[in-house]
Amino acid sequence: MGNLKINWRRAALLFGGWTLVSVIFAAISYAAAIGENNKEFGFVSALRLNLVQFYLWAILAPLLFRFSRRFPIEFRPLNLRNLLPYFPALISFAGIHQAIHLTVLWSITPRLRRQFPALIDCYRAYFGFGFYIDLIIASLIVIAVHALLYYQNFRASELAQSSLKAQLAQAQLRALKMQLHPHFLFNTLHSISSLVLEDPPKANSMIARLGDFLRLTLENSDQQLVSLKEETEFLRCYLDIEQVRFGDRLTLAFELEPQTLPAQVPHLILQPVVENAIQHAIAPRATRGHIKIEAKRLNSLLRLEVRDNGPGIISNSDLFGAEGVGLSNVRARLHQIYGSEFRFELMNARDGGLAVVMEIPFQREADF
Repeated sequence: MGNLKINWRRAALLFGGWTLVSVIFAAISYAAAIGENNKEFGFVSALRLNLVQFYLWAILAPLLFRFSRRFPIEFRPLNLRNLLPYFPALISFAGIHQAIHLTVLWSITPRLRRQFPALIDCYRAYFGFGFYIDLIIASLIVIAVHALLYYQNFRASELAQSSLKAQLAQAQLRALKMQLHPHFLFNTLHSISSLVLEDPPKANSMIARLGDFLRLTLENSDQQLVSLKEETEFLRCYLDIEQVRFGDRLTLAFELEPQTLPAQVPHLILQPVVENAIQHAIAPRATRGHIKIEAKRLNSLLRLEVRDNGPGIISNSDLFGAEGVGLSNVRARLHQIYGSEFRFELMNARDGGLAVVMEIPFQREADF
């Protein structure tokens, strides 16, 4: 039913288009007759002449369209094999059209029959000039068809390239995301192996937390974006593992504005940032360390900040060393998802330690 409706709509548009062309050329023909003081050629005669001419072309145009699709002219390089059939084809279409056109006009126009009692005489008088005009019209139809075909091919090529770029971007995001898992698993398994003999209960607890974390990760393995609430659940599961590892040496604080919880963030975007803080601010020191995770909405932006009380950045070499595999991965993922519409910066916090700041567009799931 839907296709039938579309076909009827297309047929109505084509009929209206050819009718409009007929009326325009009828007006031009009538104006030319007035300029030549030809009082016998009125607007009705001009309209009849052009309606017959262009309605016949409306019938022949689909055949020209099929012919043009069957033998497309390619200019890069020029395809002479397909160009050559157009010469006999255009001559044939123009000849057929003019023969039918004169026959119909001679049949429905009494004045023409009185002027030319025999149809062959009408052909002798008008066929040559009419054939010349029809040859031009047939050529214009072929040009229009090729313009349409080139546009369709251009659009199809654009869509294919867009789809390919999107698939490539998704593949790159999946690759970046999968880099996190081995990196995190290596560190966690190393911690478990060191605790197996020293503190078996802690080792068992870490294994249980690791299982929970992997389950949550696998459940969302195909998602690139999750809500901040879900992301913090993953993060808390990860921090439970590190809490077992460091005990009282690690204290945590979450300050998340309630309005930020539904915001969409890249999956596993906070975990490598917090892991970096643990690696540089907690693990090397025997004193108590503190990590604070904040989320705020700044108009159209979501601001995420992970702050620790470690040594911070003392020199440029420290800044270069701080952004290792995990943070480089975070920056690359943000660039893949948001282009240039993000901020990712490492800086010394005002009260000491390192602050990692991310600002991304504030978007909810319903916005996608």
